[in-house]
Amino acid sequence: MRVLITGAAGVLGQLVTQLVAAEGHDLLLTDLVAAPEGSPHPFVAADLSNDEQTTGLCDGIDQVLHIAAIHPWKQYTSQQYLDLNIKGTHNLAAEAARAGVQRLIYTSSVSAHGYNVAPDAPLPWDETVPCRPTDSLYSITKHVGEQFCRMYQQTAGLKWLALRPGGFSPRPEADPAFGFGLLNFAVHRTDVAMAHLLALRSSAVNEPIIITAGTTFTHDDSAQLLWNAAPLILRDFPQAQALVDAGIALPDRIGACHSIEHARKVLGYTPHWTFGSWLERWIASNA
Repeated sequence: MRVLITGAAGVLGQLVTQLVAAEGHDLLLTDLVAAPEGSPHPFVAADLSNDEQTTGLCDGIDQVLHIAAIHPWKQYTSQQYLDLNIKGTHNLAAEAARAGVQRLIYTSSVSAHGYNVAPDAPLPWDETVPCRPTDSLYSITKHVGEQFCRMYQQTAGLKWLALRPGGFSPRPEADPAFGFGLLNFAVHRTDVAMAHLLALRSSAVNEPIIITAGTTFTHDDSAQLLWNAAPLILRDFPQAQALVDAGIALPDRIGACHSIEHARKVLGYTPHWTFGSWLERWIASNA
């Protein structure tokens, strides 16, 4: 299978490239910046927000992994978000539809939901929760990207899949902040990369799928998660008392968490990094 990977020089793009290449697929890589050093795969430098540079990228391609995007862990201007995340995604979706690829797998984000907990959408959220991305331009760009996929599905028959990973910005795994992030909407970058490979293997089409570390919390916990989360953490993870005993305060608030049951069912996704597995590692290394 011939696969186009956009954003191939980024952190996630390089991980996904390694996994997909190991399965023997024929790859074409593209990015705004230079090719990853030592990469054996064909590479095209392209600014996806430029119509001319995007034209022809999907010719002869079976499936597209559209990973290219900018993320809020670095400083970007509003214009960069509009150019790279919105215009670039539109151009790539249009090109994929024109070329008749089998499927476009779009790296969206749980940010497409927004982060405003409403009475009609208690935590944890799943794919049925309405998208209300009013809190950041990044959130809006990811939601709009999904809408482009839906538009070209309706107008040109494009088949697509939107993966909604949580935040996977690099952070030392030994840092308790990393572990606590797994209770919220964070996810380890290696789990996100594996989800992309599982998506490529799957036959799922025309829907979003949440990719995070998962959660043990239920809708009944939703209100308390926003103001007094520590007792709920100790309820589900009694071993977390070791953190408290070490002088590490548990979070008072968990503002967003997500169900990954759909990803488990459709993709066979099981995250390697969860809060529970992180906690076991932390306790072992601090024994």
